[in-house]
Amino acid sequence: MGKWTNRAARGGILVLLMLVAGTLPAAGFLRAIPLAAPSIVPGTAFDDLDDPNGLIVARASRPAATPTAAPQQLILAELQPKRAPVPLGPVTYVPILYYHYIRVNPNPRDRVGFSLSTTPAMFRMQMQYLADRGFHVVSLHQAVVAIKNHSGLPTRPVVLTFDDGYADFYTTAIPVLQSHGFTATSFVISGRMGWRGFMTPSQVVAADGMGFTIGAHTVDHVALAAQPPARATWEMKQSKLMLEDLLGHPVLDFAYPYGSFNAYDMAQARILGFETAASTMYASVHSAGQLYELSRMRIGGGLPLSGFARVVGGPPPTPSPSPTP
Repeated sequence: MGKWTNRAARGGILVLLMLVAGTLPAAGFLRAIPLAAPSIVPGTAFDDLDDPNGLIVARASRPAATPTAAPQQLILAELQPKRAPVPLGPVTYVPILYYHYIRVNPNPRDRVGFSLSTTPAMFRMQMQYLADRGFHVVSLHQAVVAIKNHSGLPTRPVVLTFDDGYADFYTTAIPVLQSHGFTATSFVISGRMGWRGFMTPSQVVAADGMGFTIGAHTVDHVALAAQPPARATWEMKQSKLMLEDLLGHPVLDFAYPYGSFNAYDMAQARILGFETAASTMYASVHSAGQLYELSRMRIGGGLPLSGFARVVGGPPPTPSPSPTP
């Protein structure tokens, strides 16, 4: 009788454990904390247990984040950038441009999406303008070396950068850039590779193999200045490690999401081995003391070609001839 009672008790406990285990996944208790939803392009659900691209990368545990303003508010703040501080010491002139989408904005009522989008037709015109007017598109690294050493650059230098790692950098921008022999840097959100609207890992590798520079842009695209130090460091370091693991070589360039950073983040960028960290503050002259708050000029929706010419410091574009009847 005692043996039967013990067996029944053990069996009951086993059944109870099985029932509890069956309810945990439904309650979400067995899943890791998910990544934040995409701030600009909606993506599919993703967490640390998913590996939709077959990219297995060892990750350290993600420290907790501090709740920040809604992505829409952060983006609006990015669209109204501040002027960069007046540089001290010798300066180097080179406009560093940054784009987001190269696309026709799919929702005419989305004014933020419009502001972040440059149409393919306008992008082709801008690149043709640079080619026709004798501009020299130099790499971000070449510009950084010149700024650091106050050494020379070609006449009419300009740097092209693209934030977030959107798929249209690969599908739309790269063919235009290659047609002119231009180079560029793409700052990739490492945790969103393969999400809808973003480059896949294989596209990132392919772009790198074509000679385009891949920079880091955090794992989750968080506002770094609002994060605890541990989370800010993790976002910067882990994005670097993930991309280096994917590409097989050092990743030296970083861009602050939303242009959000503070003195701690600047120091961490240096400690982690980045040679520069790009902001969204605008100016076209740079000093060696500003390499971790590198200023850039945003190119977005609605900017006419004449406005683009002013941003890069070039002459007015030649009016297009009227079509013959």
